[in-house]
Amino acid sequence: MNEAGGTPPFEDRRVIDDGVIEQFRRDGHVVVRGLADPGEVSPLAERLAPYIEAARARLAPLEQRTTYDKAFLQMFNLWRRDPVFEAFTLGRRFADVAAQLLGAPAVRLYHDQALVKEGLGGRTPWHQDQRYWPLTDSLTATMWMALVDCTPEMGTMQFASGSQRFGDCGPLPISDESEAALGSLIEREGWGVSEPVPMRAGDASFHSGWVIHGAPGNATATARQAMTVIYVEDGARVTRPDSPERQFDLAVWLPGLAPGDVVDSPLNPRLG
Repeated sequence: MNEAGGTPPFEDRRVIDDGVIEQFRRDGHVVVRGLADPGEVSPLAERLAPYIEAARARLAPLEQRTTYDKAFLQMFNLWRRDPVFEAFTLGRRFADVAAQLLGAPAVRLYHDQALVKEGLGGRTPWHQDQRYWPLTDSLTATMWMALVDCTPEMGTMQFASGSQRFGDCGPLPISDESEAALGSLIEREGWGVSEPVPMRAGDASFHSGWVIHGAPGNATATARQAMTVIYVEDGARVTRPDSPERQFDLAVWLPGLAPGDVVDSPLNPRLG
C-alpha cells in the first residue's frame, strides 16, 4: 500500500482477453489499448527530459549520425536510477500481461529502455530483438508503451506478422544491412507488414523477441517518446554469446552469469 492507503502505481492485476493472446501468438505482436492512463505515464515523460538531453549531447548532430543513431535515442536501466521509472518497470500490471501472452507462470525483467525518435529522426531498420540477447530459445516479449500521443507520422512500430515462427535470421544488428536482408526475407516469405498505427499515451504494443520489426522515420518536429520493458519467461537460461552484441548483453544485463545459468541476476527480478 502507498502512504494514501491505495494500490502502488502499476501494481493492480490485469487479465486480458483470449483473442488478444491468440493474436499475439499468431502474429507475434499485438496492441493493448489503455494499459495505462495518460495521467499515469505523464510523470515519466516529464522525468525523461534530462535523460534525453544527456543522450543527445553524446551524439553528433542528427544529420551527421549513423543509421542506428538517427533512428532513436536510447536510455537504459532507468529503473535503477529513478523511483518513478522503477515503479513503472517493475509494475505487476505490465508483467502480468506479458506472462499471459507468453503462457508463462511468471516472467523476469531483462532490461528496460526509453526509446525516443527525435523530430525528423530516421527509420528504425528491420531487426529481431532476440538476436541481441544471449538466451536459449526462450519465450520473450517486449512492451513498447507510448508516453505521449504518437501519430503514425511520428514513426510508430511496424511488424512482419508471423515472422517469429521463422526463428533466428542470423547476426543482423540494426543497420542498413539488416534493413535490406530482412526486407528481402519479408518479401520472399510473403509476410504481411502491419501499418503504423496511432498510439495514445498509455497504449502499449507487445511483440515477440523473434518477430521482425522496425519503424518509419519521424516526419514531424515532435519527438516520439516511448518506454520499453523486455520480459523473459521465468526459468530461461543463458546461452553462449556468439556475437559482440550478445557478449555485451551478457556482461551488462546478466552480470555474474555464465552459459547454462538460469536468468536470475540482481538485474533480473521475478515479476508478475
